Amino acid sequence: MASLRVTLLALAAALAGCSTMKIKTEFDPAAPYASYKTYAWIGTDPGPEQAPAIRNPEIRARVVRAVDRELKEKKLVLVPREANPDFLVTVLGWAQSEIHVTNYGYAYGGAYAYGPYAATPMAVPVTEVRQYTQGTLLLDFVDAKTSKLVWRGTATDTLGSPESVPATVDEAVKKLLAAYPPR
Repeated sequence: MASLRVTLLALAAALAGCSTMKIKTEFDPAAPYASYKTYAWIGTDPGPEQAPAIRNPEIRARVVRAVDRELKEKKLVLVPREANPDFLVTVLGWAQSEIHVTNYGYAYGGAYAYGPYAATPMAVPVTEVRQYTQGTLLLDFVDAKTSKLVWRGTATDTLGSPESVPATVDEAVKKLLAAYPPR
């Protein structure tokens, strides 16, 4: 159970659906996007370098279903790899622990009292230390004929709750693929 919780937390980190999600895309401007009509998944299993959530078959299947749904809406057809698709799709993910330190300068603390027993206010440093998990979901499209990367979408965010995983997967994939094909 603890392993599943860690897995869900790692995926939520990669796909948290709040407004802090950062979406980036890169693409080859010379790629023939208009001619791409079919795609297939690259059938390699994720390695140990990827986040536990991406290695989890249940979560990985959810990501694949979301990508398939979004590509279908764009009139792209999923075909078997043997059917010579126009491009290939793969998904990667990872998470890493981060520490963010913010120094706000100084504030005055201590007792504020009047009279002969009053304490002298002191200037004290005000610092906030926050530890969180930064997660990333990466979606690559590779031209099947040239084997060159033609489009990459990256969704990055901080850790969210495990309950938000289904919604955040859908939101991350939807936001990523809103930028495909590039204009």
